[in-house]
Amino acid sequence: MVVEKNQIFNLMDTNGRRSDVLNALKVYLEILEELKEEYPTEFWDRYPNSIAQFIFYERALDKSPTVFQKHKKYDEFVETLGSNREFFISKNPNWIRENFPQMSNILDEAIEKRARHYTSNLVKMGFTNSERNITEAGYSYLRNSIQRDSIEELLPLDNINIALLRQLLKLKIFGDKTENGKRQFYSPFLMALVLLSDDDAIDKDTFEIIVQGLTPYSDKELKKAVCNNSMNYQSLEAAIRDRTIEIPDDLREKTDIDFDVFKSYFKSSKNSESAAQGYYDFFVAVRNFYDNRNLDNYNELLKCLDKNSTSINKAFGYGKSVFNVGNKGNRYDLETFMEQNANHPLLNCENIVSEIYITFVNSKWIDGIKEYSDTTMRLLSATGLFKFKNLPELSYKDILNLIFDVNEIRSNIFGEMTEDEYVKYEASANCFFGKNTSIGNILSYSTAKITSTVSNIGTHLGVTSAKDAKDLLQDRKNAEFLQHINNKYPKEEIMEILPMFSDRCNDAEIKRRVNDNATVPTIYEYVIGIAWYYISNKCFDLYSSLNLTLNADFEPVLHAGKGEGDIIIDYDNITVMLEVTLMNKQAQKRGEWEPVLRHSLNLKAERDLKETITFFVADELDYNTVNIWRAVAAVSLESTKTHQMVNGVVIMPFTNCDILKFLEKNVPHTKIISKVKASFATVPQITDVKWHEDIINQLNL
Repeated sequence: MVVEKNQIFNLMDTNGRRSDVLNALKVYLEILEELKEEYPTEFWDRYPNSIAQFIFYERALDKSPTVFQKHKKYDEFVETLGSNREFFISKNPNWIRENFPQMSNILDEAIEKRARHYTSNLVKMGFTNSERNITEAGYSYLRNSIQRDSIEELLPLDNINIALLRQLLKLKIFGDKTENGKRQFYSPFLMALVLLSDDDAIDKDTFEIIVQGLTPYSDKELKKAVCNNSMNYQSLEAAIRDRTIEIPDDLREKTDIDFDVFKSYFKSSKNSESAAQGYYDFFVAVRNFYDNRNLDNYNELLKCLDKNSTSINKAFGYGKSVFNVGNKGNRYDLETFMEQNANHPLLNCENIVSEIYITFVNSKWIDGIKEYSDTTMRLLSATGLFKFKNLPELSYKDILNLIFDVNEIRSNIFGEMTEDEYVKYEASANCFFGKNTSIGNILSYSTAKITSTVSNIGTHLGVTSAKDAKDLLQDRKNAEFLQHINNKYPKEEIMEILPMFSDRCNDAEIKRRVNDNATVPTIYEYVIGIAWYYISNKCFDLYSSLNLTLNADFEPVLHAGKGEGDIIIDYDNITVMLEVTLMNKQAQKRGEWEPVLRHSLNLKAERDLKETITFFVADELDYNTVNIWRAVAAVSLESTKTHQMVNGVVIMPFTNCDILKFLEKNVPHTKIISKVKASFATVPQITDVKWHEDIINQLNL
């Protein structure tokens, strides 16, 4: 990723930023794969050269309706197309000649431009190249398919965690070419790793400012201090926060400026006139108080602060109150205010115009860092290694310190490449960044080094084999996970959350109480899994049963897929699969009937002699689907994986309300299973496909 000077890197464009980052990446990759299959001759370009960007945007809206709820310009465009849609899609020359000139602007600015923004996130992560062709790394993420090296085998992380870890480990933020033809770079993941590798506590704000605020253009002395570990966290943050700012000629040595000049330098992110006016009103109030510190001017300053506190704090207070003025309704008097703000730069400067400009530029810089760091922190957490529940910390820090040489890592946080090296690294069609490369290869470890690292981890854990080390780390993770469940999601909490899923107006509250990094359907799987854990009296391995990707704080972030059921529970004598959906009963016919049956068939075939039951859980049930699933218990069907014949599957639907009642009345899983088995035992004799052959034979065909 290349950034300009004074530009903060971001891993998800503002125009395409979503809280469900991992789901967004997966959905966008799915769409690009569909486009490649359905429109193989189309390449990534604007209309009329290609329809790819238009189709991408349409499907993004379709696949994420709760995210993209308002799309007025797109709706107007489609309405204008009307019956001419096929002419548009087929790029009919006559239609283009007659209609495209009038519609081109809205198509590019309101539709295609958004498609480019959304997919730029994939480019930044190395999941596609700039032409939006999916890379090896992108396919590994999309298909949840990872070939692990010996080091990765030890880590108690799923494939999605590993896929993200690899890409962030490779991620470099490049600057423009310098005079010597080279590009400076900065590696944010390495910086994050180094910051948390020792035992010194660091608060989340400081961590974010350092990781997100460093750039390939950072001062040489600052880079040197980072690589030599000669600067503490506080000093490093201060260096990023308080940069040297060049004062424009229009503002230098001025004691006052009019609004027309002011608004050209003090701009909001949306560059609105009203925001600039609010900034100017604050400037006037501060300047007047700076010149004459009397009660009237103090009261005017307070009025200004109260009127636009949020925008002013972001623009001039680094996200906090610009001045210490006491609490609303209990403001300081003038004397107390002067005591509390005695050393404030805006009240102790030589030139108020220059100082307020410096304050504005640096405060906006920090505000941008905090805004863009949101996605970065979500991705760090999604690797399964970075915890943000309290103070930032590393999971398995003792193990990571054996995998990564901290001194070596620190020396590679900053560096430079020739233009040829840069192109091979991330700008060519077959670049290193897009490769599905293991951690060992990324770190340039030899086979001997990898073997030695694995051995050192085993010695540290007190075991002799890699398998024992892996099992020990997995046991550690399971124990931490269950502690998290017991602390945050006791049975009573689950019983409070469950009813919320029956009304999609509760989505925001559900995400607040669980995790806003995930979609609500993903959270529903997680909550149902925990609910069944309590119904089962905690007698199964909950962590291993969930087919979900969890972040380092053990919250759900993505349904992992793998073509399997949502939750698979192995009891001693029976395997229970939970299939969970928030689809309404109309949508269930299209979206759940076949997958649930297929997963149930494949599970029964895989378990062979072991009994299996599928419980389908939804808020409401479709009558026909329920009865069809009852019927399949009396027929012979073919597994889609092994193609072996399976004599009937048991699929029992429950509503969300049923699950809640099981919890309320302490109905044990054994009773539920027993009653379901007894009912399905009355299903008629298995019918195989021979009935079809008999009819054909009787017809003498």
